[in-house]
Amino acid sequence: MPSNIKLRCGNAKELIIDVPENSQDLILTDPPYDMITPNIKTPPLTQFTKEILAKNFHRILKPTGNILIFVGLRDKFRWDGIFRQYHFALRAELIMVYPAGMKTPKHFQSAHESAMQYSLSKNYYFEEGALFADVYNTKRARGVTRNWGYDYATAPADKMHVTPKPLGMVQRLVEILCPEGGDVIDPFMGSGTTGEACVITGRNFTGYEMKKDIYLFARDRIKAAGGKRKKEEVWW
Repeated sequence: MPSNIKLRCGNAKELIIDVPENSQDLILTDPPYDMITPNIKTPPLTQFTKEILAKNFHRILKPTGNILIFVGLRDKFRWDGIFRQYHFALRAELIMVYPAGMKTPKHFQSAHESAMQYSLSKNYYFEEGALFADVYNTKRARGVTRNWGYDYATAPADKMHVTPKPLGMVQRLVEILCPEGGDVIDPFMGSGTTGEACVITGRNFTGYEMKKDIYLFARDRIKAAGGKRKKEEVWW
């Protein structure tokens, strides 16, 4: 089944209001964490922005849909409180463990990140018989850029201040949490990992990215992913 792809360059808070109600099977996204360091150029989201996004997530998600949101230590509990206000139920927490932690002064050495799964009902989609470990071991980032792909050799760390997750992991999560031919949205698509995973697996994808150079990188990457499925892809 060919994938329908919709990509827009702009602010997620403004663009998401155009998404139809009850239209998305999966919201899979990796918004900026609540942390500020000299290496991180993207500021954290405000509480107000989080609440606007959660309100719209509630509006656009199908009754059987899922949210999978990557979070950091400082924002995990803030997001959880907001999601509960909008009647989302926490279903699972996936933990990505790295072989070495990030050194920060006066802190324990962080060597993991989390992805939180939420749904609006107990009848959320989940691939029958699916197996996926609660803890996923992956390689440590180069600088401030997470590696992606199966060879972990393609991340443009010298150009991009984004944190892609491993493509293989994201692809499997898309398969488990969204039916084939379903609709996935990533309001913070960054370098396009979720979009590529959707093209490869035959899911429709909507993605937003605010920074023009990263958006163009993601657009080209997702378009090139069509060659990994020997079917014609629809673009507009």
